[in-house]
Amino acid sequence: MNGETVERFAGSALSRAEAAARQWPSPQRPMFVSAGAYSARRLQHAAPHRYAVWKLAYYRSGAIDALVDGVSYPITAGTVLVVPPHADHAEVAHTAYSNYFVLVNARPDWPWPLITTDDGANRLGGVFAALVREKSAPDEHALAMVDALVQQVDIALRRDHARRHDSAARTIVNAVDQLLEERYAEQVRLDAVARDVGVSGSTLRAYFAAELGMSPQARLLEIRLRHAVALLRTSDLTLASVAERCGYHSASHLSRHVKAALSSTPGEIRRRGHLLP
Repeated sequence: MNGETVERFAGSALSRAEAAARQWPSPQRPMFVSAGAYSARRLQHAAPHRYAVWKLAYYRSGAIDALVDGVSYPITAGTVLVVPPHADHAEVAHTAYSNYFVLVNARPDWPWPLITTDDGANRLGGVFAALVREKSAPDEHALAMVDALVQQVDIALRRDHARRHDSAARTIVNAVDQLLEERYAEQVRLDAVARDVGVSGSTLRAYFAAELGMSPQARLLEIRLRHAVALLRTSDLTLASVAERCGYHSASHLSRHVKAALSSTPGEIRRRGHLLP
């Protein structure tokens, strides 16, 4: 078996995507088209581009802004960006960064979230890496393995999408979670966020307690911490710059939060991150 058999079409990723969309305009289940790995230096931005099929990008390192049809999303390591067919996608590289990408043919209304994050065990990251390996070095089992891996990604994304649409409370929590992901670098006033989604501050706190078992403030700090740790591990930004980019009042504020949450100093996290492959 060769790479064209695994990918089902020959040519560039763009031409394979167009061929897949023409041959299977409405597949019954997601179908693998192509996969690859990408990396770029700081300020090496990715110009707007689009595919005729879904693009799933797993970000392995770095901190960027991803633009999908003109809407900006802050991205750090462990984020999965799901770009629908024919949507414009560009990347602004604040730091060096790398990702795995997988092109998948599925119906335009397939129930996937636009953005999600991997779990602490990096399970989705492992699946994306395996897809890239299978595409790069196919054998007689590659087609079956690729289909199984795509199904695993599909289930994980559909589960996440379903969790976000289970109830009115969940809908509000998801909307606020998205706002916090977009505004974590700012000085966020949670009462203002509650008004933005049409509920009172007390209702918002009750919804978060019921759905996530934490307060909106704790969730905001969790998001800030995740982005700060990613920057500490993958960039050479000063502690003050990391603090400013992640919504902390000062470098000392960031240091206290990191130490309290992770029992490590920012310097220790940075040294361990630089040892990662």
